[in-house]
Amino acid sequence: MSHQEKCNTLCNTLYQPPLPLPDPIEPDLLRREPNELPFQDIIETEVHEALFSINSNISPGPSQISYTMLKWAWPIIKTKLTILIQKCLARGYHPQ
Repeated sequence: MSHQEKCNTLCNTLYQPPLPLPDPIEPDLLRREPNELPFQDIIETEVHEALFSINSNISPGPSQISYTMLKWAWPIIKTKLTILIQKCLARGYHPQ
C-alpha cells in the first residue's frame, strides 16, 4: 500500500463528510455602516495568544478543522488567518 493510499484511508476513516451548509451569505465587506465606530485591528500576537490558549482536545465543528490542526499550521497560516479575523471583526461578520 502506498503512502497516499494510507493517507486516503486514514482521512476517509477519521473524517466524515461535512454537514451541508445553508445558502452562503455574501457579506458586503467594503461598505461602511452609518455611525460606525472606529475599530483598532487585532494583531497577529493576539490571534496567536487566543489560539494557543484554547484546549486542543475540543472536538471540531462542522468544518472538522480542529484547534490542533490550526496550531500545527500556524507558521503557514498566521498572516492570512489574522487578516481574515480582522476583516470579520471589522465588518461584524461572524461565520458559523
